[in-house]
Amino acid sequence: MRKIIFFYAIAFLGVITNSCSSDNKVKIGMLLPNTVDDRFPKDRDFFTAKVKALGGDVVAMDAQNNDQEQILQAQELIDQGVKVLVIIVVNKNTAAVIVRNAHAKGIKVIAYERIISNCDLDYFVSFDNIKVGDLMATYARKIKPEGKYMLLCGDKGDQNAIWVRQGQHNIIDPFVNNEKIKVVYDSFVEDWSGDNAYFELKKYLNLTNSVPDVILSSYDGMSTGAIRALDECKVSVYPIVTGQNAELQACKNIVKGKQTMTIYKPLKMEAEQAAELAFKCAKNDKITIEKTVYNGQVQVPSILIAPISVDAGNMKSTIIADGFLKEEDVYGN
Repeated sequence: MRKIIFFYAIAFLGVITNSCSSDNKVKIGMLLPNTVDDRFPKDRDFFTAKVKALGGDVVAMDAQNNDQEQILQAQELIDQGVKVLVIIVVNKNTAAVIVRNAHAKGIKVIAYERIISNCDLDYFVSFDNIKVGDLMATYARKIKPEGKYMLLCGDKGDQNAIWVRQGQHNIIDPFVNNEKIKVVYDSFVEDWSGDNAYFELKKYLNLTNSVPDVILSSYDGMSTGAIRALDECKVSVYPIVTGQNAELQACKNIVKGKQTMTIYKPLKMEAEQAAELAFKCAKNDKITIEKTVYNGQVQVPSILIAPISVDAGNMKSTIIADGFLKEEDVYGN
């Protein structure tokens, strides 16, 4: 009888030990704006895999594009005792309260992909978004150095949209000033929405009865919406259409000759660098980052990754070779 009791006591202690071991893992919170866009589930999965490889756990939440819901989710993760918060914000302005609440509990905050404004943010990991706009406009101008340019920019509440537009204007403005390029439309598109981009272009086409030479679209989803409008208007020659994020439909449109190029952002690289940074923060390791980005209050130490311009010519050597998309998906029907 004593042997049986002793056996169960050892087994019970084993369960406690295993449970404590699991609880002692570094827990990192990740807040997503949504999981509808092609890219954000990939960010989450790459980030989670890297954190687990380092010996930690990730608790991820989806705000469904609701900034107030994201604030509540952040508080839930803070209450759960996460060591670090990694946030792709819904709203760069309202998210400042998340940083303040996290800091009150000694939790560091990393803004991932999108900056958080007007707060004492700890770190920022993203791609160089001014360079994104630069690459788009440079590509378009090489093919069409003169003509009518339409700018479909992202949501004005997202600093990335402002940076991308800045990069575009850095390239085209000298040619606007000497009247080689005429900007016929330049507007932010709410929620980076493909449907909104479709309606804006459809309205322009109906009112002017003309097709722009270049559509500098700042995001593939908007590019897809613009192409839908062009298809419905049965244009004979497609304008240059740019994009960003290398989404599947955009890449299929590039292969078909409807979209001209996209900006590929190697998400695995971004996610893994963010995961390594978060793990170091959780362990209180020394961190040295030379670049900074001003968020309206402080110069935020920032990791900015170089984006890549992709068209039909280098699709296989970049997006396909990296395993970001499958060849049969891009080139199939």
